[in-house]
Amino acid sequence: MPVNTERDDYKEMKPRWQRVRDCEGGRDAVLAAGELYVPSLPAKNAEENVAYRARGSFYNALLRTIQGMVGAIFQEAPEVEFPTTFKTYLDDITLTNIPFEMFAQTTGREVMIVGRYGILVDMPLDPSPDARPYCIGYKAEDIINWRTTRIAGAEVLTMIVLRETVEELDPKDPFITPCVMQYRVVQLIGAACITQLWREDKDKKNEYVQYGAATVSMRRGMALDFIPFVFICATAATPELEPPPFIDLADVNLGHWRNSCDYEYGLHLVALPTPWVSGARNAEQGTPMKIGPSVVWELDASGSAGMLEFSGSGLGAIMSAMDEKKKQMAVLGARMLEDVPSVNETASAVKMRHSGEHASLRTVTQSIELGLTMILQIVVWWKGTDAKPVDVKVDVELNKEYNTIKLSAQEMTAALQALQADEISFETWYNILVTGGWAREGVTPENELKSIEKRISDKKAREPKPDPAIVPPARPKLIKRTAEGYRIEEENA
Repeated sequence: MPVNTERDDYKEMKPRWQRVRDCEGGRDAVLAAGELYVPSLPAKNAEENVAYRARGSFYNALLRTIQGMVGAIFQEAPEVEFPTTFKTYLDDITLTNIPFEMFAQTTGREVMIVGRYGILVDMPLDPSPDARPYCIGYKAEDIINWRTTRIAGAEVLTMIVLRETVEELDPKDPFITPCVMQYRVVQLIGAACITQLWREDKDKKNEYVQYGAATVSMRRGMALDFIPFVFICATAATPELEPPPFIDLADVNLGHWRNSCDYEYGLHLVALPTPWVSGARNAEQGTPMKIGPSVVWELDASGSAGMLEFSGSGLGAIMSAMDEKKKQMAVLGARMLEDVPSVNETASAVKMRHSGEHASLRTVTQSIELGLTMILQIVVWWKGTDAKPVDVKVDVELNKEYNTIKLSAQEMTAALQALQADEISFETWYNILVTGGWAREGVTPENELKSIEKRISDKKAREPKPDPAIVPPARPKLIKRTAEGYRIEEENA
C-alpha cells in the first residue's frame, strides 16, 4: 500500500471532523460545502440553488462556544515548572518564534474543535552544541496512520505517518514557491527511532518515493528507543480516536443553517409584492405581462387584478424550529446563546446551570495539561541528563477555575456574620473571599493575617501621642459615703 494510506477508523472520523471544521469556519465554509449540508431544491437549476443557499444566515454558535471555552482555560497564563537551565526554550518552543504559551493555546483550540492534536519533538540535524529539541504540532487530519505494539506489557507507539505541506522553490522562477505534499514516516525499528520522508513521484502520479535519506533520532550518541510523539485528545493523551467534544452542537448548528436557508427562501417567494391579473384582454399566451405607470391592462367584464398577500403560516413553523435549535445549542454548550432569564438569578443558580459544562471542560483541561507536560519532559530530557523523560521535573498547570460569577455583597456580608459568630473559621471565610473574587490572588490566609496585624500596628504608630506638658493633672479622688453606698468624686479645684 502507498504511504498515504489512511487507517479505517481515521476515515470514519473524517466526516465528523469536517462538519465541526466547517461550522468553526463560519458562513463561507458551510456555503462552499453546497449540497453537503443543504440539499438542492427539486426542479431547480444550479444557479437557483446557489441563490437559495446564499440567502441563508449562518448563526455560528459553535465558534462562539469554542472561543469561550478556550478563553476560559487560558484567561490566565499557564503555570510551568521548568528547569532554569532550559527556561529560554519556552520563549521559542517551535524554533519558529512561537512561545510556549501561544503553542499551548493552539493545542487547546485544536482539542476543543476536533478533540485531537499531535505533537512531535524533533532535533535539528545540525550537530553543533547549540542545537536543541523543538516541537511540531499536527492537526488531527494530518495524522493519517499509526500503529501501536505491546512491548513489555505496555502499549507502545511503533509507527506514525504525518502529512505535511512544505514550500519548494521553483527553479525556473524564484518568485514562485509552490506547496508540495510530503509524508513523514516515523518508525521504531528494533530499538531505534527512524524517520523517512516521502513525496509523490514527479514522473508517476499517485506514486510516492522516498525523499532524501532516512535519519535516526539520536541523544548523546545513542538512538532513541521510542517515538517522541504525543497524542492529546479531549479525555486522554492516547492514540485512540474520540468524537469531537462539540459534534452534537455542530450538527444542531448545521440544522439551524438549513432552516435559515428555507426561511429566507420562503420570504423571498411570498413576502415580495406580487401582482396578479385574471381576464386580461391584451395578454398574449406565453408572454409575460409588463407592469408600470405607462402600462394599461384591459380586463374583461369579469376580470380582476390585485396583489398577492403574505400569510406565512409555514414560515412561522420554520421560525419555531430555529428557536428550538437555539435552545438546544445553549444546552449543548453555547452559553452565549442562552436566553436571559426573566427574573434575576443568584450566583448559586448560575453556577448550578453550568456545573456539568464546567466538569467536562475541566476534564479536557486536565488532558491538555498531561499532554503538554509529557512534551516538555521529552524536550528537557533530550538535552538533559535524566535517565528517562518521566524522571524530568516538569509540570504544566492550566486554569481550571471557570466561574466568572463573583460573590455578591449580601453573600459576603452573610459570610462575615458567620465568622463573627464563630460559626466558620478565618481560613474558611478567607477562602470564600478568594473564590468570590474579593481577595488578592496568591495570598494565603496566614499572609493575610500578617498584613492585617501590620496594618493595625502601623495605624497605632501613626496616632499622635499627647504632650505631657499640656495634659492637665488628674484631680484627686474622694470617696464619700452616701445613703445609697460609696461614691467616688473628684475634689473641687
